[in-house]
Amino acid sequence: MPATAKVIKLTQESAEHIIIFPGGSISVCRTTENEYWAHIEVNTGQVIANTVRGSKRGKIITGRLDYDAKAGGQDIECTNLNHLAVKIKTN
Repeated sequence: MPATAKVIKLTQESAEHIIIFPGGSISVCRTTENEYWAHIEVNTGQVIANTVRGSKRGKIITGRLDYDAKAGGQDIECTNLNHLAVKIKTN
């Protein structure tokens, strides 16, 4: 990890943590089953009142899925994609 990387370690069990950046946001949401949804969302220019996700417009231009058994990952089609979510369960 580069020396300039900012690491955010979540120690409080808030229902949601949001990182806002120009073009969109990344959020981590805890479920009632103590699993987590990780969301990546871009601002498509739609203004939703009383939200913290307002920023410059963004567009997902490329993506990649990495698997343990496949080196290098797999590119994914991102045309018109504006939100991606994965659910994470701890062991």
